[in-house]
Amino acid sequence: MSQTSETSETAAPEAAGFVPPREPIYDWGMRVTAAADLFNDGSHPHAAPGALLVPKGTPGEVARVGRTEDGNIPVYAVEFPGGVLVGCFEEELTPLGNTLRPKPGVLG
Repeated sequence: MSQTSETSETAAPEAAGFVPPREPIYDWGMRVTAAADLFNDGSHPHAAPGALLVPKGTPGEVARVGRTEDGNIPVYAVEFPGGVLVGCFEEELTPLGNTLRPKPGVLG
């Protein structure tokens, strides 16, 4: 019996380190607006670093949903007017029409 206790105690720290990925709240095709002015952080190839890409309140559409490599956090490729495609985090977007993706496990 003490072996079983030691085995479960050994396995517990490994299991405690797992953090499940955060589910995205937006899905492709959803209409959103920029929650703040979006500036080039140097990753947008068609604008100078620090240049304004999209002003606050500009409507757009989620074109793709991905995740960061290190934190497994949802990232959204959003197409804004003029074909401007910008990578955004959830806090940089606001749903247009108050429509969000349903929470996992909850029927709508």
